[in-house]
Amino acid sequence: MNSKHSSPSVGLKRLYSLLKLLLNITASVTDSLDDYVVCGNQMLTDNLLRWVLGERGQLRHVYVKHHRVGETLPPSQYTILDDVIYTIKIETKDDNGNWVPFNADDVQLEFVRIDPFIRKKMEHKNGEYKLVMKLPDVYGVFKFVVDYYRVGYTHLLSVTQVPVRPFTHTQYERFLVAAYPYYGSAISMMIGLILFSFVFLYLKDDKEKGE
Repeated sequence: MNSKHSSPSVGLKRLYSLLKLLLNITASVTDSLDDYVVCGNQMLTDNLLRWVLGERGQLRHVYVKHHRVGETLPPSQYTILDDVIYTIKIETKDDNGNWVPFNADDVQLEFVRIDPFIRKKMEHKNGEYKLVMKLPDVYGVFKFVVDYYRVGYTHLLSVTQVPVRPFTHTQYERFLVAAYPYYGSAISMMIGLILFSFVFLYLKDDKEKGE
């Protein structure tokens, strides 16, 4: 099994070897040559044992919410360039084994379609992390991804898949500034056709009547 992190510590007569494997599996190898029942590393041993047994350094996400700005419920699909609010609640275990809010300044949100289009740090308050962002001008199937891995904590991964569609024909602007030259050419062609038809029809009739 591949190892994500190892942190060996060798004392004068004591050996501590810690491994954090994939799928948040932890392992520890401890050895000592001391003959004394109580040694100076008892506190360290207790802390390491609590970490190995999952009593410390555990992370979990309680809920994930996402919706458009000004709304409260997640839509069935987003539209490109929507303003979106993403919220995730993260908790960790305290010394008594109770779940409490987890606060860190390096939790990031990624908006991914094969590669991340957006990667930003989230603001947090009492364990609730929030980010307001504008979706990219690209449609497809995207994922909100929070992939948090730090030494001493379990790996936290939250993935939420959402579809993003392009504008419908009724959502585009009625007149685009970039298309003004084409509007002008179409209008001038229509005016020219009307004038040509008027001259061709009426002036030709007057000439025939004169003959």
